[in-house]
Amino acid sequence: MWQGEFKNFRGLEDCAIMLIAMRHFILGLFLCASVGCAGAQPDIQHVDFKNFSYPFYDSMSDEPGWIDMSHEEHTRLKNGKNLSDSGNGMTMEGLTLEEVQFADVTGDGQTGAIVVLRYDTGGTMFSYYVYVYAFAAGKPKLLACFHAGDRANFGLYRVYGQNGKLVLELYDPAKSAGLCCSTRFIRTRYIWRNGRFHQVGAKESGTPKTTSRRPVSVMGIHQ
Repeated sequence: MWQGEFKNFRGLEDCAIMLIAMRHFILGLFLCASVGCAGAQPDIQHVDFKNFSYPFYDSMSDEPGWIDMSHEEHTRLKNGKNLSDSGNGMTMEGLTLEEVQFADVTGDGQTGAIVVLRYDTGGTMFSYYVYVYAFAAGKPKLLACFHAGDRANFGLYRVYGQNGKLVLELYDPAKSAGLCCSTRFIRTRYIWRNGRFHQVGAKESGTPKTTSRRPVSVMGIHQ
């Protein structure tokens, strides 16, 4: 009799352990669904680039061109911004997420991300950093970063993926109308090869729909 009661007790104990384990499992699923699991993402379009850490450091080049990403310094955006008072009490200095596009820019048929951050100096000058990501092992993988110049001086007009290539369109300083604007852009196409982007084909020029990426007032000040 005692042996049978002991077996029943062990059976109840095993059931209780299983119920506790199931409860923890369900709670874990609920938390992942509520706040997002820190692990793998299903695809790059689910990555929260508004709350994301980007390679950025004070000595990054001010000249247009591809940036050395070997440095370990990072800056994190919160709700798409990382701004601080510029010191004049009127304007802000720092980074703002302006655009995210999804396209194949490596020619392998896989969707990547083109992330555009605007850097405001706190004055009238601003420039853009274009981060290009692939998707591997459930997370974004940085491929390259391009720095566009200040406004009419090779400032960013557009960037996009087309036919497996990365296309950059920059304002032409030779056709500038003051520091803020330009009536022509220069288009350059890039192909991904051997771990970097290489220019492919001749550069092209065209007339932009807007002479500045950001709206400009009649006083020539960006809004």
